Amino acid sequence: MKLIVSLLSAALLAQGGDARWAERLAFWMRGDLRRIDQRITEIDAALGTLPVIEQINSSSSIGFKTDFMPDEDVLWVEITLAQPEQVDSVVLVPPLAKGATGVVAGYGFPIRFKIEIFDATDAAALAMDETARDYANPGCHPVIANFHPREVKRVRLTATKPWQRDGPPVLALAEMLVFSGGRNVALGATVTSTSSRDLPLSWSRRNLVDMVTPLGLPVASGPRGTAGFHSAVASKPDAAKTVTITLPSTLPLDEIWLVPVRRREVPLWFDYGFPIRFKLEAATAPDFSDARLIFETTARTPQPPGMNLLRFKAGQIPARHIRITATDLWKRRDDFVFALAEVQAMSGGKNVALGATVVADDALAAGDEWSPAALTDGRVETGPLLPLPAWFAQLEQRRVLEQERARLTTTRETLLADAQRTLVNGSVGGTLGITLLSGVLLWRQRRTRLRDAQRLHDKLARDLHDEIGSNLGSIRLICSFASQPGSTLEAMRADLLDIERVAAESADSMRDMVRLISPRHTTESQGWLDVLHGLTERLLRGHTLDCALPAAPLTREPDIETRRELYLFCKEVLHNIARHAQATRVRFHITPAGDGLRVEISDDGIGFDPQHDGAGNGLGNLRERAHAMGAGFTLESRPGHGTTIQLDVPRSHRWQPR
Repeated sequence: MKLIVSLLSAALLAQGGDARWAERLAFWMRGDLRRIDQRITEIDAALGTLPVIEQINSSSSIGFKTDFMPDEDVLWVEITLAQPEQVDSVVLVPPLAKGATGVVAGYGFPIRFKIEIFDATDAAALAMDETARDYANPGCHPVIANFHPREVKRVRLTATKPWQRDGPPVLALAEMLVFSGGRNVALGATVTSTSSRDLPLSWSRRNLVDMVTPLGLPVASGPRGTAGFHSAVASKPDAAKTVTITLPSTLPLDEIWLVPVRRREVPLWFDYGFPIRFKLEAATAPDFSDARLIFETTARTPQPPGMNLLRFKAGQIPARHIRITATDLWKRRDDFVFALAEVQAMSGGKNVALGATVVADDALAAGDEWSPAALTDGRVETGPLLPLPAWFAQLEQRRVLEQERARLTTTRETLLADAQRTLVNGSVGGTLGITLLSGVLLWRQRRTRLRDAQRLHDKLARDLHDEIGSNLGSIRLICSFASQPGSTLEAMRADLLDIERVAAESADSMRDMVRLISPRHTTESQGWLDVLHGLTERLLRGHTLDCALPAAPLTREPDIETRRELYLFCKEVLHNIARHAQATRVRFHITPAGDGLRVEISDDGIGFDPQHDGAGNGLGNLRERAHAMGAGFTLESRPGHGTTIQLDVPRSHRWQPR
């Protein structure tokens, strides 16, 4: 038996460069691996239904942190509510901030800590106790302490073992929220602490209760909505714009929430169209003759909200009409606009503005993307809005599942490593002939791998040579035209623009190819999928794009050769759409399907007859690339009815676990 295992081990070692040979041979652990893989599949399915955090500082405010005072053994921060409230949960949101070694998710979050709550008589109770063992850093995911509703006046977080990396101990948080039902009663509360690192806008005690976090908007995983309300474009910033919301009936308002618009086509448009100065009013009369001022901007340059809710206390004033007047508009490029994604009016923990009537003094005519009615439909462009407690609960569920998935992945790798060691150690007792045979087969495997690596190197070099060389030739040709006698200034400007465009395409192709083959991934990037997303947005600029890539990490990543072929296949299809299809809408989806990936690309362009001779060359290239990946390829098109392409890429043994 030992001899047979040795022979099989050596033979399978020669077939592949990974540890899958151990998985095939180690029959005693197949049940454990099957259970782990099944649970990972279940977790991936559950993660696909949960919201995803943005994990980006979209506002100047980062949060609160203590000063650098190494003499302090215990650090604490405390918030005092304006009045005692019936509280049922406390939420801690860790910050995203620069530490000694770079930007860190969960910077300053305590390693051991406790949360205490105090009533009006100063009687204390423990809401959460994590002082007995080290708490795994949650990144930017919220940490929630739930308890039976009770009266609370103060909430204190004590770090019994503070964060300490390459420097003195520090306690930092992006936000502390205290919920009474669905209301965050900590908004604007008084904050005290052992010390405070006060830096303009970035760090301060008041930042702990300003509702600014790196999490983004509270959006559920679900059907997408419209962008929101957009005013007509103005040529001056002081062109006042007004939008009025009429509720179904007169109700006492607790709070009014404004939701900014996130436009992803420009990286820094976190709060697109949000006015620099504005006024928020409520009234029972439709002519606002009894208007009550809820909020009015007093500073000329207030801090922009970024991807955060703006909440304004209304003090339970009775109202049926809400009016927002933008008096200093948001500068877009050379013009000025006013835009909001959603307005919510809270009464008794319920959004009573849902479905309310909206009237604006002017609005942008933009089809289905913008409309006044979208201001009260309960959705933003990326999906439906969630109540804050439900959103935080789902984010905590995501954190728990992601941690479980990481543990299962580590357990799986450990099982495989143990099996590999067992098989290898068993083969040591084989005969000298087995050892020699293993050496020969390993040598052949190394030669095969080197030959494959050289072949891939040659393909990548040829890809770059063909595209970069062609583009350099185009630049040289344009330069020769520009240098001819009689060239006008306008012609030379046009030539320079062509040179800039070709050079940008060359740089994009080089960058894409480098990122495509890079084996490095981070929690913030999925590498080659981001390359495809960037390629799609570049080539289809100006089109209405429905682009959906896997939100959760894949269980196995395609090998470099498959990623290259997939990139070139998609690039050729998207290039053809941009240049020839005359389309307005394009759908580009990549989804895990069965035992591999499914790529679906469709457009509403002019279409073509696939049987016509003129279409044969381009289709032949696509079929060759599909064949190289062993993928199933289908194409449906006819004149006047657009084109749909589907590519089913099977998983091969060269795909690596993430």
